[in-house]
Amino acid sequence: MTDPLTPESGDEQARHDHDDELADEWGRESFPASDPPADY
Repeated sequence: MTDPLTPESGDEQARHDHDDELADEWGRESFPASDPPADY
């Protein structure tokens, strides 16, 4: 496990950025499904 105060290497940072962008994309794609029905 890496120390959270230690800067990540370039590869780890790139992987983190990619995973973060992927999660954001999934969130945008699933947004309508996360809204409750109008008559809720």
